[in-house]
Amino acid sequence: MNTSTLYYSKALNGSDLPAKTLCLTFDDGPGQHTLSIARFLFEHHIRATFFVVGKYAFHHPEILAELKAMNHIIGNHTYDHPDMPVYLSVDGDVIDQVLRTDVLIKPYAGQEVYFRPPYGKWSKEVAEELNKSMLTANHIGPIHWEVAGIDCYYWYNNWPVADAAKRYLDDIEQNGHGIVVMHDDVSDMDVVKAKNQTLQLLQLLIPQLLEFGYQFVGLDEIPSIKEASAQKDQFTLRDRKGKFLCLNNQNQLIANGKPDNLQNILQFQDLGYGKIAIKASNQLYWSTAGEAGFLSAKSTEIAAEETFDLITVNKNKLMLRATNGNYLTIEKNGIVSSSAQYMRQAAVFRYVNHNSFVESKLTLQQRFKLLKKKLLFIKSKLQQKL
Repeated sequence: MNTSTLYYSKALNGSDLPAKTLCLTFDDGPGQHTLSIARFLFEHHIRATFFVVGKYAFHHPEILAELKAMNHIIGNHTYDHPDMPVYLSVDGDVIDQVLRTDVLIKPYAGQEVYFRPPYGKWSKEVAEELNKSMLTANHIGPIHWEVAGIDCYYWYNNWPVADAAKRYLDDIEQNGHGIVVMHDDVSDMDVVKAKNQTLQLLQLLIPQLLEFGYQFVGLDEIPSIKEASAQKDQFTLRDRKGKFLCLNNQNQLIANGKPDNLQNILQFQDLGYGKIAIKASNQLYWSTAGEAGFLSAKSTEIAAEETFDLITVNKNKLMLRATNGNYLTIEKNGIVSSSAQYMRQAAVFRYVNHNSFVESKLTLQQRFKLLKKKLLFIKSKLQQKL
């Protein structure tokens, strides 16, 4: 498994948990049953993860706040709950599905965001698409499971809660450990919402599991997920000419790096409100505190000079603006500085997820569009000089 990717081509799960160790997760909320489930678990000292759907989270920030107060984990389950591979195949914006929910859950989810795709549906193509965006660099996923979330089908068919509890117990005993999925709400079957009896299911199931010697852990305690968390956010940036940003001997930032050079590798920290800090390969933060606004990596802490506005151009292209209001640009000698007063002078950087980004050749139509944009840009600059 390539541990430098943000989204893995294969799902993460709880297969490396010790015997009789479970991690409870809940999908499709928040809804009318979410808090009663969360409180029951809290009373039993069980820390669960709630993968929330953005269109519901938008209306219930108070539920997210209570989940956080009870020390439960809040994860991202997209905004509209689409089948991600199918959605991408019809030109759906999978990055937007993730980021729209991020905006809603970030105040409650912490620095790292765990991601589970609806229905567990996933593909290499979805992973590659999501890995193109710097804005998803603090995500860990896709999170899969060992014990499937069959509870909603019991509620849909009006089958007894006791039967659902027995089915879960049998599946858990068969697996012996792992991640368990249940539903605190149901995103795509409105007729089931009022029938939800997951709380009653837990009230039957948890005492039996405790009696059988099972213990419960949080999602962030699973070894493979902890490993993914530690490695998730490595990336590189390169300029229009294809040169990677790296450090020179004076720890100044320059556009002169070559592919597969460890000096190119960067990490970033999301500071909220569209602001980020970037850590260079020497494990020090980029800073504009140097001479003439030249960027260097010499700071161990994040202050104003180490803070940048992230401006997304498209999926994998971006601009950066320093707190002095100037944009980052590349001088003729290749040194990166914060001297561009206007956006038209700013450098456009290409985000490359380390070891996971796959170059794709442009079609003739795409090349024509790029040429047209360049001609319009040149025309606008000529008009400014007149």
